[in-house]
Order: sequence, then C-alpha cells, then structure tokens
Amino acid sequence: MLSTRKALLKSVAVTVILGFGISQGVVWAQSYDPDQDVPNPTLAEKRLEKLGRGLSNILFGWVEIPLTFDRKMKKGKPLSYLLGVVPVLGTAKALMRTGAGVVEVFTFGKTKPEVNYEAILEPEYIF
Repeated sequence: MLSTRKALLKSVAVTVILGFGISQGVVWAQSYDPDQDVPNPTLAEKRLEKLGRGLSNILFGWVEIPLTFDRKMKKGKPLSYLLGVVPVLGTAKALMRTGAGVVEVFTFGKTKPEVNYEAILEPEYIF
C-alpha cells in the first residue's frame, strides 16, 4: 500500500513538473514585438487613411473655434483677449484645418506610392 502511494505521488509530481515546463514553453512562444509583428500598411490603407483624415478635417474644422476659446480660457487669458483675439485665431485655425482637409481629399488617390502619407496638420484629427 505504501509503495503504491509513493508511486502515485511520484507520478503526480512528475506530471505537475512537466505541466509547468510545457506551459512556460507556450508562453515563450507567444512573445510579441510590434516592430516585427505588425505588418506595414498597404498603399490602399494609406490612401484611405488620408481620405478619412481629410473628410474629418472638412466636417469638423469649425470645431477649432470653440476649442481655441476653451484652451485660452483655461490658460487664464483676460476677457478682452477671449472676446477680441480668440475668435480671429480660432477662425484662422478652422480655415487651416478645413483647407488641409480639402487638400487631402483631393489628393488622396493621386499621391505617388513613394510619397509619405503624413498628416499636414498636427494633431491629425481634431478629437
């Protein structure tokens, strides 16, 4: 009885040790390196990204006006600055963003593959 119990304990111990060893091998096999594992975007994906960015900037370019007001107000600018300078500054930023969107929409399909598809303005999207 004692020898069968020892044999059973040994077989359980060996099974547990092998189980941990195998599970560690599986974990090592699933390491992830985004520089090597993420595929490069295709030309179609780059063009669609440029089109989407352009449409977003056309539709939401006007949002630069209230965002500029909000940013300057949080910086503690005086009321005269908020009512005099910020609307002009916000309108200029809105026109720039909308214009950049128009350029991206009209050139998304005509850009050569070797040209990079970086955004014209930073941040790429208003939100």
